[in-house]
Amino acid sequence: MKKQIVVVAALSVAFVAWAGAAGADCESVKGRVVSQLVPEFSNGEPCPSPLGLCTEGRFTGDLAGNFAFVADTLNPYATLPGVDPASVPPDIAATTGSIALEPRDLCAGVLQLSDTSTFSVSPDGFFAGIETIVPQADACGHISGRIRIQGVFQGGCVDCKYEGEICGVDGDDDDDD
Repeated sequence: MKKQIVVVAALSVAFVAWAGAAGADCESVKGRVVSQLVPEFSNGEPCPSPLGLCTEGRFTGDLAGNFAFVADTLNPYATLPGVDPASVPPDIAATTGSIALEPRDLCAGVLQLSDTSTFSVSPDGFFAGIETIVPQADACGHISGRIRIQGVFQGGCVDCKYEGEICGVDGDDDDDD
């Protein structure tokens, strides 16, 4: 339990610092996330992760839609710079990657999110991540923001919640005045 509190607290501090700087055209979002590890996505595409670590699932709530996650890096937490290996159980890992989210009601494109997460592979595994929306040149390109996800990780997010802020959701990014 102590390891969960330390990791979630560190990610929460980073999130709160960002959220305090959000602008007036932003709104709070929250909901749930469910995912599972997959060797290939439901569209038949193989998992492109160099680690073979991909998940697929669904956001419910304010960002409702299907998503795919692809891991780019995976490090045992104890090997990260500044971390005392003796202070961290061996079942905790840090990962970076990307999420492609197809929100049903937000925009007619794909939200690309950059992921930084920590999770435990123990039977009562936990997950905590910060997701930053990456600007795109499509129908979702006017949206920015960041969300925090935390919950239980057992071969994917089996009981995870998210909350955060997104900006530019009015969809009025065209210049037909």
